Amino acid sequence: MKYGIDIGHNCPPSDIGYVGIRKEDELNKEVGAKIIAKLKELKHEVMCCTPSADSSLSNSLYRRVNKANEENVDLYVSIHFNGGKGHGTEVFAISEAGKKTAKRVVDEIAELGYVNRGVKDGSFLYLLKNTKMPAILVEAGFVDSKDDMERYNAENIANAIVNGITTF
Repeated sequence: MKYGIDIGHNCPPSDIGYVGIRKEDELNKEVGAKIIAKLKELKHEVMCCTPSADSSLSNSLYRRVNKANEENVDLYVSIHFNGGKGHGTEVFAISEAGKKTAKRVVDEIAELGYVNRGVKDGSFLYLLKNTKMPAILVEAGFVDSKDDMERYNAENIANAIVNGITTF
């Protein structure tokens, strides 16, 4: 299977993540790198869809989606952490295939002790609306939640996401 992994934000100066107790960019990068390595170990083809820099948020989003579409990946996965004084994990999707994958991922992360906020409608998200393949956007936890950040373990979250996207 061919995966498009988008390490959310991490595209300075225009596309940086939420800052709370921890920085979203740092967590996204740590978890995303582990996911890419784990998928390659499992002999999957992996495309990193994260641009290294960009002048605008809209162009950063366009380039991520364009890379996934050009490379004709089978599943697009965007890795994020939430902010806004909540707690727990949620995964956004639009297509039926995306929603099934999202359900497996959110359940796997919740098994680590995170509150399961469920699968959410991602029809408002550019990344999900414009990919040609099933796509999910993972919000693995809240960077401004003391409980979520104390529970955070990049290895465990990466394993949960990989299990969710490779189990059918």
